[in-house]
Amino acid sequence: MKFIISDEMAQRYPDLRISILTVRGMDNTGESGVLQAELCEAEQRLRGQFADAAALGGDRRIRAWREAYRSFNVNPNKFKPSAEALLRRVVKGEPIPWISKAVNAYLLAELFYLLPVGGYDMSGVQGDIYLRLSPGGEPFRAIGTAEPEPTDAGEVVYADNKKILTRRWNFRDCDQAKLTPESKDIALFVEATAADIRTDELTDLAEFIAQKIQQYCGGTTHIGLLDIKAVRSMDIL
Repeated sequence: MKFIISDEMAQRYPDLRISILTVRGMDNTGESGVLQAELCEAEQRLRGQFADAAALGGDRRIRAWREAYRSFNVNPNKFKPSAEALLRRVVKGEPIPWISKAVNAYLLAELFYLLPVGGYDMSGVQGDIYLRLSPGGEPFRAIGTAEPEPTDAGEVVYADNKKILTRRWNFRDCDQAKLTPESKDIALFVEATAADIRTDELTDLAEFIAQKIQQYCGGTTHIGLLDIKAVRSMDIL
């Protein structure tokens, strides 16, 4: 299986880098009180770091993602990048809900690195994974929904050979490839859209998630880095 960035994306985002973490053979069942305690501690740390949503919005990583959304004509006030949406809720006092060990492990990482993380259960992916622009009108079924919705022309999407995996770059994932407690083989993606986000932040974040998933789920992890200046595709599984 390959991950492929389209020529259009490479031309539009010349500073794009993506760290890809794959995990095989993990056990994502059950809960972890230790991980939950880590999340609570990280939530309190974030609230001490940012007094309110306005202060959070001043962070260079949040600003970079808001600008990325604007670059493909999406209003980030209406459709917030995934990390910002999560972090704003935490800063306002809301706890992160329990989803599964693997998902909560990467949400924990978002609290420290302020960058969006997303990914897929590989059993739900058909063929290769592409990061590309949508021509519009492609059906997409979001997590927890039964009816598909159409993509907009020009929006950034992740897709496999058969379907849209994520709309608006990282705004919403599809139901067919969502991570569940039964997931065993997954791929996670962390992106830097602009030079304001450092490459070492991507790699450190991916290593942090890999360590937490191994701690709480086991499995075998592998981390790769795709820099659009050098390559546009790589093997991921």
